Amino acid sequence: MIRLLIACLAALLVSSCLDSHEEVWINADASGKARVQLSLPTSAVVANGGEKEIRSMIINYFESTPAFTSYALETSFLQDQLKIDLTMTFENAFDLKDSISSPEFQKLPDAADDLLGKFKAEIQERKLTFHRQIDLTKTIPGSVFIPNEQLKDHKLVTIIHLPKAASSHNAHSIENSGKTLIWSTPIATAFRDPLSQSFIMPLPIPWIKIGSTALAVIVLIGAIFYYIHSKNKSKRI
Repeated sequence: MIRLLIACLAALLVSSCLDSHEEVWINADASGKARVQLSLPTSAVVANGGEKEIRSMIINYFESTPAFTSYALETSFLQDQLKIDLTMTFENAFDLKDSISSPEFQKLPDAADDLLGKFKAEIQERKLTFHRQIDLTKTIPGSVFIPNEQLKDHKLVTIIHLPKAASSHNAHSIENSGKTLIWSTPIATAFRDPLSQSFIMPLPIPWIKIGSTALAVIVLIGAIFYYIHSKNKSKRI
């Protein structure tokens, strides 16, 4: 999982580097899915107990976290790197914050919180305000001395697909008329300065659900009036 990366980095100062790509889709009802793709050098895999141990840690975490409704994990070796492809679904994005305090999450490496970052999501005045800060500057001792050439072309990429366009954000680029926010940060930059990801989005209104509910209420009221009218009519007779 993406949170395993930072723990691995301590063994990577003189070896091949890493890449991570995380993408999240959030629906109007707060359900959604996410996909995380990682490339871990073999040296990092060995330092964390091998491929089987890493798979076991990930599986145990998801099996013990009810906030995720499903998940799928694939691992494979390509040259000197372990490729991890993880997908997951959830019913309520706001429930995910509680998964960080689960016992299985605590079993992940101590540095797991660093790459996950610190989250803050609030709903105020029909707006969702989201902020995430990732600070890798103190996670890896000596990371500032890693040559930029060694870190070249390696990135941390985060893509978030929103149900409505963000009214403000600090994404590096956008797509889909502002509904898709993209942050792409070179690893070299992440090791030097904390990263910030934030946006404000007007809350979407589930018109279909509202319409269905309104229709049901109208039908119910109509039935009640019909019953009253029929009963009064029968009394007159």
